[in-house]
Amino acid sequence: MHADWIPDSGSGSDIFLSTVACFSAGTRILTENGEASVETLKIGDRVMTLSGEAKPIRWIGRRAYSGSFIAGKRNVLPIRVAAGALRDEVPVRDLWVSPGHALYIDGVLVQCEHLINGATIVQAEAVDHVEYFHVELDAHDVIFAEGAPAETYVECDNRMMFGNAAEYPRLYPGDDRPSFAYCAPRPKWGSEELTAIRAALLERAEAHGYGLHEDPDLHLLVDGEIVRPQHAVGSLYRFEVLRGAGTIYLVSRNAVPAHVSARSRDPRRLGIAIRNLVLSAPDVAITVSHNHAALSEGFWKAEAAHRWTDGCARIPDDLLRHFGGGFTVEVQLAQRLRYRLPRREDTAAAA
Repeated sequence: MHADWIPDSGSGSDIFLSTVACFSAGTRILTENGEASVETLKIGDRVMTLSGEAKPIRWIGRRAYSGSFIAGKRNVLPIRVAAGALRDEVPVRDLWVSPGHALYIDGVLVQCEHLINGATIVQAEAVDHVEYFHVELDAHDVIFAEGAPAETYVECDNRMMFGNAAEYPRLYPGDDRPSFAYCAPRPKWGSEELTAIRAALLERAEAHGYGLHEDPDLHLLVDGEIVRPQHAVGSLYRFEVLRGAGTIYLVSRNAVPAHVSARSRDPRRLGIAIRNLVLSAPDVAITVSHNHAALSEGFWKAEAAHRWTDGCARIPDDLLRHFGGGFTVEVQLAQRLRYRLPRREDTAAAA
């Protein structure tokens, strides 16, 4: 653990969690003398920049968080850019950065939180703790972290997010350099530039074995037992449920649209889009529309013509009480989603 680690317990202000852009501890930065871990760098060390010139470090910001403090905070939890995710051998090793840290891609600076694809670029679900460091030069620039071109620190009225911010005015009193002085454009979400970059990275991930498929693998989980559909054609799935069923879940693959579509910004984890359910037996039939109030556990809010599940949604018990014997469950889907499939080598390794 680094000596400046700060076990933040909730006393920090919002700025510490809103604009974090840093390298994780252990990240190797290219200097004029070769690579060095970011935590070993010091003011005055010369790092290699995109221009090929070695430039001196002006300052290094440091900040650390306990895992409990940042639990569930997507704007702070680190992101892993896998080796080769951007192009061949770039990065050369897995690169861990904060969500707001930008990489230099195709002439622009793109924040890593906009590049997550659930395959080669993923965000940690939880950490024990994380240490972040940022390297500042005399002007905003691009340096090399694990072989990938990444931005240096640029002052954006956010220096106070660092735990050692108080040392900066002592080192540089009266610093009047302009804020927000970026060295390259930063495309906004929805721009054609960013969409094209996201699409290219998704395509690269597929080429590396992270395929996408429209099959939701929809099945029921009846009292813990898997029940496959007896009929599945187009958007209609039909299941036969035996007498005595207790709890029934609609189970499917799931995906975050923003991670599998270059244009989507939807952060929800979605399963299937249901138009309606029909539960029927010889003497009774119940049609459950997508906006039925009883659809709650495992269901997102109803939309205009459908309601998404989260991949594991419970059919309300009140509906099952109408059936004393066996019955049929029909699921009508409204639209399709592309789901990330595990790589064959990952599946084999897990087995």
